Amino acid sequence: MQGLSTPFNRWGGLKPALVVAASAVVLAGCGARGGEGSSSAPPASGEPASSGAPSSTPPASSTPPATMAGWVRYSEAGFSIAAPSGFTPDPAHDYTALGPGKDIKGFALTIPASLAKGTNLGANSYVAVETLPGTTPCAAAPFLDSPTAAPSVTTNGISYSVATGSDAGAGNFYDETVYAVQGSSPCLAVRYYIHSLNIGNFTPGTVKAFDRAALVAQFDAIRATLTVDQIK
Repeated sequence: MQGLSTPFNRWGGLKPALVVAASAVVLAGCGARGGEGSSSAPPASGEPASSGAPSSTPPASSTPPATMAGWVRYSEAGFSIAAPSGFTPDPAHDYTALGPGKDIKGFALTIPASLAKGTNLGANSYVAVETLPGTTPCAAAPFLDSPTAAPSVTTNGISYSVATGSDAGAGNFYDETVYAVQGSSPCLAVRYYIHSLNIGNFTPGTVKAFDRAALVAQFDAIRATLTVDQIK
């Protein structure tokens, strides 16, 4: 994996369609991000949206959880996922860290700037749903440059192959976890991308360390809303 030289340099890709939840609520705070953001649990059951317009028809292979008030459900080719409304969708996500000609396209949800404000968390941190055609069987390792295998997990009936990766340079840290949907074709995966800065490089007292556990819990809540059309 390669570090970023500037924020937001990994984009290029899909066209979004979204369904906005009926009403907004204040979501639970995400720890060290100045009391802002969300670490709320994922939606629980029920109410999906298909691409382009509100709908009650779920994707073929699974029924998505109900979208909580204040969350937005996005439907793309082959999947749908929901996130708090403060997350910024990027339908042109392009992961380039594997090198020239090895781009991985997808759909990203970048954290609200408020989650990073006042902390050493990079505002370009995100959750992304990516596809990697030709990866059979579908596994997490091909999505990372130097993967480390992690135990597989099952969330809401979806079984994931899991791998992690990390890199550092010039006072920047990059931590990634990839959850590849086993049996999906083309291979589909959820990537957690966490960019942080060396807090020792800041004047003492000017920023605080971000709450990694709370951020990962928020990303887990988003992943728990994933539905996938084709799982063998």
